[in-house]
Amino acid sequence: MPRVSKSTRRMQVRSDLINHLKQNKMTTAYWYDLVEDYMKFWDLKEELQTSIRTKGAMIWVENGNQKFYKKNDAVVELPKISKRMGEILDKLDIAWRVENEGKDEGDDV
Repeated sequence: MPRVSKSTRRMQVRSDLINHLKQNKMTTAYWYDLVEDYMKFWDLKEELQTSIRTKGAMIWVENGNQKFYKKNDAVVELPKISKRMGEILDKLDIAWRVENEGKDEGDDV
């Protein structure tokens, strides 16, 4: 799949969520507000991923005479944001979990 810009992906995600609301006759402001909340979390997720990609899991800090590595806070925050996004998708009645992820067909015992 060709790489698309972040703004294009954002518009596609928002459009898909709005279309889901319309198809399911979820037309009150509450549902649209949830979509906007989801998109705010989406923006945060993208920023956190960029931070991890550019700075890494550990970052170098120079604070006065102190110089040390510390954990990139984005590593801790990213799973929290992803969880909240999943909770919003649950409220919107959108399946988001991948069933049997990483399982081979012969694994059922």
